[in-house]
This record gives sequence, C-alpha cells and structure tokens, in this order.
Amino acid sequence: MSTDSEPLQKISIIMPTWNRAKYIGETIATIRNQTYQNWELIIVDDGSDDNTKNVVSEIKDGRIQFYEAGRIGIGGAIKNIGLKKAQGEFIAFIDSDDLWAPTKLEQQLLALQQYPDAGFCLAGGYNFKEPGQPLDYFYKQKKGIHYGNIFISCFKSEVAGFTQALFFKRQCITTTGGFKEEKSFSDVDFIITLSRHFNAVIIYDPLVYRRIHSNNYIHSTWEKSYYEGIELIESNKKELPKLISRNALFSIYINFGEKYFFYKDYKKALQKFLIAFKLKPFRFAASKKMMKAIVYYLIK
Repeated sequence: MSTDSEPLQKISIIMPTWNRAKYIGETIATIRNQTYQNWELIIVDDGSDDNTKNVVSEIKDGRIQFYEAGRIGIGGAIKNIGLKKAQGEFIAFIDSDDLWAPTKLEQQLLALQQYPDAGFCLAGGYNFKEPGQPLDYFYKQKKGIHYGNIFISCFKSEVAGFTQALFFKRQCITTTGGFKEEKSFSDVDFIITLSRHFNAVIIYDPLVYRRIHSNNYIHSTWEKSYYEGIELIESNKKELPKLISRNALFSIYINFGEKYFFYKDYKKALQKFLIAFKLKPFRFAASKKMMKAIVYYLIK
C-alpha cells in the first residue's frame, strides 16, 4: 500500500492475551495479511499457562514483540502496558481470538487522513462462531462513513464500543490518559472518553470479526460490567440531555434484567425490571417483563 505521507506512519497494534494458544496464531495471521504493513505488534501476555508463548515464538516476524506481564487479570491494566510500549503514531487493538479484514488498518488510516480533525476511528464488523459466518453485525448500516462528535451517540446505542474496532492517534492519550484499571471492562469507558474530547470517523464496512465462544472474558464478568455501565451513565449525566440519560438507563436495566432472567434468577430480574419501569412507567415493555418475572418467580 502507498499513502500520501512519507515516510509511512507506524501503527502500534496492542494484543492482550491469556490462554489463547488455540486462536492466537490465526489472529496474528490476520495482522500479517494486512494491506498496510508498517506496524508493530505488541502482545502482552496476562500469565498464560498454556502454550501461547510457544505458538507466538514459532512465528518469525521481527515486528512482533511478546511481553510476559504475569497474571494481572485486569484488561485495562494489560492494555496500558501495551500503550506504554507503543512507538507508533497510531494505536490499534485486537483481542487474541478475533480477526480483521485485510484492509482494516489501511481504511482506518486513510479515514483519519481524510478527516484530520478526527482523533479516532471505529470500524464496523460482526460476531461469529465459525469464520466467515456472521451471527450479528455491529451496525445495521454496512457501507459508508460518518464523521463528527459521537459522544451522545454512545449513550443511544448507536456506537459499537469494541476496542478491536478502534484506531486512534497516539497523541490523544495526552488528553484522555489510559484505561481505567479499577474497572473489569473499561473499553467502552475509554471510547466514551475519546468521544468527549475528539471527533470520530465511523467506517460502517464490516472490517472486524469478533469471535464468540464459551471462554470469552465478558462471560465471567457480565454482572460487574452491567453495574459499571450504570455507573458510566450516571457519571456522565450532567453532560447528557435528560431524555438521553433516562433512555440509556432504561435500556441497560431492561438488558440487565433479561440477563438475570436467562440465568433463572427471577428475583433479581424482577428488581431490574422494576427500576426500568420507574424510569419509564408508560413503556409497556417494562411492565410486561415484570409480570413475566413475577410468574416465573412464583412457580419456581
């Protein structure tokens, strides 16, 4: 690939990993197959006890760096280690079980060159279990570009908050700082912080492929992540229109209740549906879900 900028700007790709020997080779291949080749891959291992390190060491590529962090267990802390080691003018992230389209880096770099006032770019994509077989897409729109401030859009469920889709100027960190290490799942918080300070470009084309399997990190932290999501909305209330914050809280409590319902904890499901009902008492969905939770709780 050739660009208008000489010399070619370097992209630092940060990959947190933990016990991903089964997938990491395929993920690295998707990076090495990028049409834009001036990158460094910084793999930060969170204390793997499988043969992840051996799989990586068999790949002979001087652009790949492997760091053993020891077991930390905090995604934000692992990403911050990568940020401190990054040398590129641009930063991208990829989980060690996910995949990218070959033009992912190229398209996002060109987007930020086309919109120089933007600080970061997000790409579209989809979830999958089998490669090449999409389950659901990040966005309904599959083509085109959006440019502008997306801060409020983040709270209207119009933005997919996956760092695997994120590409940003390294200089942004001077303003935003890194990931919050006290949170179990700080990716969305980081993207919202970027959106508070910088304009964004969204490329709706599906360039990121997010693998779904039983060992995904989110499966073990879903309850905490919902509470952190509620806290995130509450902490940004002053900067949001009241209707937007109320709708966001309503949606998250409905989803929280549905998750408890899925796990057959009908009492907690009812509690979350009740909070949603109080937020928007005229929304039939909340009262309907409350009644269903009550029925299941009584016959349990």
